[in-house]
Amino acid sequence: MRKQAVLWLMAAALLLGARRAWAIDSSAGTGGASFLKLGQGSARAMALGRAYVAIAEGSDALTWNPAGLAVTQQKEFVYSYLRYIQEVDSPLYMAYAHPMGRTVWGANIAYLSVDGFDVRDTNGIPQDDKTTQLRDGFVSVGLARSFWYEKFFVGGALRVVHEGIEGAQVTSVHDTLVADVGFLLKPNNVLSLGLAIQNFGSSVENVPGITRGGAAFKVSEFINLSLELSKAADSGSRFSLGGEFQVPEQYLEVGQLTFRAGYHTTDNHGQSFDDTLKSLRLDKSSGLSFGFGLYTSQAFGYGMGLDYAFVPYGALGTVDQITLKLKF
Repeated sequence: MRKQAVLWLMAAALLLGARRAWAIDSSAGTGGASFLKLGQGSARAMALGRAYVAIAEGSDALTWNPAGLAVTQQKEFVYSYLRYIQEVDSPLYMAYAHPMGRTVWGANIAYLSVDGFDVRDTNGIPQDDKTTQLRDGFVSVGLARSFWYEKFFVGGALRVVHEGIEGAQVTSVHDTLVADVGFLLKPNNVLSLGLAIQNFGSSVENVPGITRGGAAFKVSEFINLSLELSKAADSGSRFSLGGEFQVPEQYLEVGQLTFRAGYHTTDNHGQSFDDTLKSLRLDKSSGLSFGFGLYTSQAFGYGMGLDYAFVPYGALGTVDQITLKLKF
């Protein structure tokens, strides 16, 4: 009964804070490095509606909660591809986690590019510049450690954020150093609490700070639920809810299959005219996400995983993300 009361209180607090997610924020759109909000690196986190701060683990944790680095017990390498809306792709995301007892260090790198987008001068007049290219990316290094018999985890990371616009009419290139700190509390096998403060040490105009707080609850041996409330310095609060169901292993002798779904408060993106989305009744969807995960520990002596996420964005199109993971 005490556990249930705590969970209800946490859920109520998150839902109360989430009311701010629908409010208009005067600071919206004033920050730089907006590509950091795309959700690169973890199809699992994307499929769960970004409700990931309390369950982040391994190399995935570097972009969500660095404390989760210390949860992993194996070396881990990850590659992820993100196909975003409006022909924006992130073809390169790689991460690595390396345990050393109770301490784990990790690193990741991400890169994206956009060509042929609308270029305007300071007066808003369109410029005929077909050569303009957008080049964004980041590199992070993190360290985390577990305490109290792996019930409390603390982690931190340093990140260099690169933004570059290069062309005949405009050139702007700069790098910014920011830091993250995160905490995870796992008092038992049922409950997990997470908090992360990201991108501090820089101005909002360069890289806006983000604060994430959330909880996760293991409903049963096969069902997990997670909640998160996040606030970026240049936008309003966002509420996320995710759930995943793992198919019992007796039905899959060689691995694990997990189905996921989530919800993330976001703006209304209109209606899609894609016939497939219409047939699935997702043509007006904004904020829903879906995905699955496959994992086996019997592939050539290694642990291998594949995660996929699908997110409809109304009239803007759809987002797909694939993550490949190797544990050894």
